[in-house]
Amino acid sequence: MKKTSTQESSICIIGNNAKAVAGAMALTYFGLSVTFYALSKSADEHVRRYQFDKILCNQWQKSLDDGSLIYCTFDQAVLPSINFDTYWLFLDQMTDAVQQKVLDYLKYQSCDVCLSGITQIGRIESIAKQLTSENVFYIPFVFLNDASIFLATIEPRLLLIGEKTENTAKNNVVCREFLEHTDNYCLHNLKTIEFTRSCMMNLMASKLSLINELARLADHCAVDMFDVESLLKLDNRLGVGFLKAGWGYGGSTLPKENAILKKHLLDLKLSANIVDEVVYINNDQKELIFRKLWQYFDSNIASKSIMIWGAGYKEGTGRTKGSAIHNVLPLLWGHNAITTVYDPLAKDELSEEYSSDERLKFTDFPYANLEHIDAIIIINWSEEYRPDISLINQNKTPIFDAKNLLRRVEIQQLEGYYTGIGRGIG
Repeated sequence: MKKTSTQESSICIIGNNAKAVAGAMALTYFGLSVTFYALSKSADEHVRRYQFDKILCNQWQKSLDDGSLIYCTFDQAVLPSINFDTYWLFLDQMTDAVQQKVLDYLKYQSCDVCLSGITQIGRIESIAKQLTSENVFYIPFVFLNDASIFLATIEPRLLLIGEKTENTAKNNVVCREFLEHTDNYCLHNLKTIEFTRSCMMNLMASKLSLINELARLADHCAVDMFDVESLLKLDNRLGVGFLKAGWGYGGSTLPKENAILKKHLLDLKLSANIVDEVVYINNDQKELIFRKLWQYFDSNIASKSIMIWGAGYKEGTGRTKGSAIHNVLPLLWGHNAITTVYDPLAKDELSEEYSSDERLKFTDFPYANLEHIDAIIIINWSEEYRPDISLINQNKTPIFDAKNLLRRVEIQQLEGYYTGIGRGIG
């Protein structure tokens, strides 16, 4: 239940990523007040990076308006002048120097300290040992699954909290609020939670790479992975998540977890073969849809006009880090294809990344000029409505579905060519 509160802020969040914003907004949604330190010059500038997440941005503005959020630009010089009961430090996207400055300041404080971030196993425990306070907690964001990071954070499907001192989390205001908003949680020592986080993320990545390998076999066996995935989910031993074939995984979390695990294994002189294979399959998977296009046009794609639907690394996001778009575009351009991208959410980020490249064109309508489009590649689809098959059929435009977006009934309605990932077609 959402609470209403105008209490003075006793919580300070220091962070420069989306998870820090989501954590802060969850707390203001719960009725608490937060002082938020980040590197942007203003609150408006900071939240502008997440404008594709309307729910998150609305909560941000509401919190500013009602005074439950105070935004400050972080400067190391201000540390001695701030004093809070609880500090929540987000380690990702903060330089080692900034992290150390903050930790040096907190070292002899009696305040509670919450930590979040993807770090080498044992790093959180090491930080906790440096701090005088016995009330140090680790909150990994293992619960993210929705397109809106805010919605996933206010009702975590799984909450893991590491404690420096046993049975102290429920007395901390941040931990207590999140514990009250989930029925599925576990408290344990810091290193166990760190290790569990690494295991969870790498197992998710492994499942995705394996399901994509199986999808390649399904293509050759004329089997539709949609049917296979539905049957796999009937087996409780396998779990229902990360059993969907597609172009692979992107974002920052899973690739970073892969790299951290590999380094840890190699540092201990242990084999990292499985991690290497998972990463190799994932990287190769991002190019598979291009190879299907290449084969369809008999290696002649020069001057072909290709429409690309979607660029975000997952549904509902404008973030493109690790997305297949960054593999597909250079391959198309390398063979002199003409590209047009439809993705209202990711347009700004793509424009910034490829600002000097005139080969990148955008459209505000997914069916624009289809009579002049030679093929559609689907990487992502964040619209609330389904693709309009009748409009595609007007020109019988070939579909290369790296997202496995289209359902069987939609594929059957198509009058032109279709291929996906493990659909047993094409």
